[in-house]
Amino acid sequence: MQPRRVLAIARRLISQIRRDHRSVGLIFVVPMLVMGLLGYILRIESGRLAIGIVAHDQGVVLPTGARIAAAERLVEILGEREPFASAQDAQLAVREITLDEGEQLLRDGSLDALVVLPEGFTQAMAQGGEPQLEIVLEGSNPGQRQAVMFALTGALAQGLQAGPASAALPAVEFETRYIYGGEEFDFLDSFAPVYIAFFAFFFVFLLTGVSFLRERSQGTMERLLATPVGRGEIVLGYMLGFGLFAVVQSAVILLFTIYVLRIHHVGSLALVFLVEALLTVGAVNLGIFFSTYARTELQVVQFIPIVIVPQVLLSGLIVRVENLPLGLQILSSLMPLTYANRAMTDVMVRGLGLSEVTLELVALLGFAVVALLLSALTLRRQFV
Repeated sequence: MQPRRVLAIARRLISQIRRDHRSVGLIFVVPMLVMGLLGYILRIESGRLAIGIVAHDQGVVLPTGARIAAAERLVEILGEREPFASAQDAQLAVREITLDEGEQLLRDGSLDALVVLPEGFTQAMAQGGEPQLEIVLEGSNPGQRQAVMFALTGALAQGLQAGPASAALPAVEFETRYIYGGEEFDFLDSFAPVYIAFFAFFFVFLLTGVSFLRERSQGTMERLLATPVGRGEIVLGYMLGFGLFAVVQSAVILLFTIYVLRIHHVGSLALVFLVEALLTVGAVNLGIFFSTYARTELQVVQFIPIVIVPQVLLSGLIVRVENLPLGLQILSSLMPLTYANRAMTDVMVRGLGLSEVTLELVALLGFAVVALLLSALTLRRQFV
């Protein structure tokens, strides 16, 4: 082995990469941007859990005429009593609310949980029984119950330690009720709508980008542009061709998830497939668009950290969009995966219909049209 030959090959490769500005950016700039964004998102404070207290219990009146209401005591412990409310790591933001209003706020995402105190709660406490609290959850987030239970039990324990012994509460049983889903929904059931959309978008984007690049590198595009066929017709034809396989691939992902992984769902599969199909058509057009700027298959792959990763970070897969800062929420609203994730979750977990996800469908359709127009406008007579 000749060291000089090895060094010559290494110098040639280094020189080649150094002249490729896209590769230099991928090596030095993109990792800092992606890791910086990821670190920033993971350090976003999730804030307090918003808890609504529904007090059906009116308390009891003692022979002395004094009125005791365990519900008031519980609200005091959870939301107002020192030192819990003043602690820097306070986890709960509590307010009293009616049941109907609370369930509506749960659906809107303004509340994380409802705690319902039934009639006779104080009486059960006074008799030394085991009073029950009903926790009402929205149901689309499988980790929400654990977070709420942890915060509630921690608040109760801290409040009871701070209060006099005579004011101690007995053991409290918790019953959970879900507006959507239920106990049978595990983490995979709730996460499935998101990962179905992500994998469909990712695989279609990569397949289209590489396949369209091969069409250019083999001279097919050059021959087509030499004919009377317009750029728009070329892009539309490729969109229909690639789109057929993209839709088939989306169907395979969906059917495998439902019937092999046995994911629970409550909505229409036809509507789920429509959302997925619109997303993949947009991914086809986006793959064509970015492929026009690539000369090699490696350069197509280099677009993944730029196109795919920000959507993963900002579309709700890691942190809820509502918890992101305003600037990142604006960026999230420009990404198709945000609308696909929201629509898929609304249909598969919440069981919503076409009228409730119309906005998301229009947004996905608009994204597909915009990507198609960009692909037609940027198609160049530059081949490898």
